[in-house]
Amino acid sequence: MKYRKIILYLALYAFTIGIIVSSIVLHPYPLDNPLIHVLRIIIISFASILLMRYTIYMTVAPFYGIAEKKSFTGSYRPLVSVMIPAWNEEVGLLGTVKTLLGSTYKHMEIIVVNDGSTDNSDMLMRQFIAKYDKEMQDIPEHIRIIYHYQQNSGKGSALNKAIALSHGEILVSIDADCVVHERAVENFVKAFRDPQVMAAVGNVRVGNTGTIVGAVQALEFCFSFYLKKCDSLFNTIYIIGGAAGAFRREVFERIGGYNCKNITEDIELSVRVQAQGWKIVYVPDALIITEGASTIQGLMKQRLRWKRGRFQTFWEHRYLFFSLDPRHNKILCWLILPLALFSELQLGLEPLFLLVLYAFSFASGDFSAFLSGVAVVSLMFIIQALDDQEHRKLSFLLLSPIGWLLFYLCTFVECYALLKSIWIIVCRKETKWQKWARQGVTDR
Repeated sequence: MKYRKIILYLALYAFTIGIIVSSIVLHPYPLDNPLIHVLRIIIISFASILLMRYTIYMTVAPFYGIAEKKSFTGSYRPLVSVMIPAWNEEVGLLGTVKTLLGSTYKHMEIIVVNDGSTDNSDMLMRQFIAKYDKEMQDIPEHIRIIYHYQQNSGKGSALNKAIALSHGEILVSIDADCVVHERAVENFVKAFRDPQVMAAVGNVRVGNTGTIVGAVQALEFCFSFYLKKCDSLFNTIYIIGGAAGAFRREVFERIGGYNCKNITEDIELSVRVQAQGWKIVYVPDALIITEGASTIQGLMKQRLRWKRGRFQTFWEHRYLFFSLDPRHNKILCWLILPLALFSELQLGLEPLFLLVLYAFSFASGDFSAFLSGVAVVSLMFIIQALDDQEHRKLSFLLLSPIGWLLFYLCTFVECYALLKSIWIIVCRKETKWQKWARQGVTDR
């Protein structure tokens, strides 16, 4: 698999170099077809609007570290309840629990709700807890594990049960296929020292990068979570993923638990928090390593649920679009959310746009659109490497010239998910909690 990746990367480098050389050697000549010119203008206009957004984000994000440096005096050591919903997660569940037990923050309880699994996860958990309780019986202060098995009712139901079983002031949601950094919970708690913070999102990274699909997801997560620095500064975060989300108990007491009818219960809850005008922050050092889909089919299932759930959430909370309510963040309501829908429109037209763009470029010898794509994506890699010490490595920078091509895989999958979501909505079908064959967070 490693050699396949190397061969693919070399092929992408060859294509990119070919585009650059062609733009120097070939002299573009105008095409007389007015339809092509009109389509080209439309494509550039669509791309420019979204490119402006990414330019602003990449410009503002590096200032996150300076703006977020606040000192809060006094000791703050609340009980933290870490909630883990699990459905057929025998591969990663125990690993997730064990990494939490190794946390530097010990004033914590772990709540595992098994949502009707049919694999061996129930037996494994009961055996592990019996052994753990026996080992800890003479240690007065240790991390308590609460385990509950219920009939299959969905992830939202499992999380709501975990809330009911919890005792903590801070509630953290973690997926059952994660490796939790030893300081992740501690760093979440630090964020809540600010009394205005009502929710926080951690930094999720993909661990299984041995396949091309995994490597592309790793890059995608890397950039999307980096851009949350900008959203955190503007308080425009509207997605607190279930893999790394934290809330004050007060959130659930005031607006209720997870919506069991929404297939992306984490997004719906996040939007409800935003609707209250509460503060949501990004905690980059609350690091969680998750297992990404290892196949195209698995990735499609995941993105279909995400896409369908986001549309469902936007429809349920459509009052937020262009809202004049003083509680609502105007940048979110008047810019971020409308742009999110605009990006879906562009995504739906992407196959046509790419066909026209490639046809125009190769027919006219004008590769300026491709060169701008190479330049912008490469610049994104460089900015993140300069700002984020974790990415100051040669392997990351070597992907910068071909990143624009690697992201086409995500574009293809997202376009599929969009079109199928629309079809599901039209046909009034349901999308369920996706599942693919688990292999483990890290490559073996």
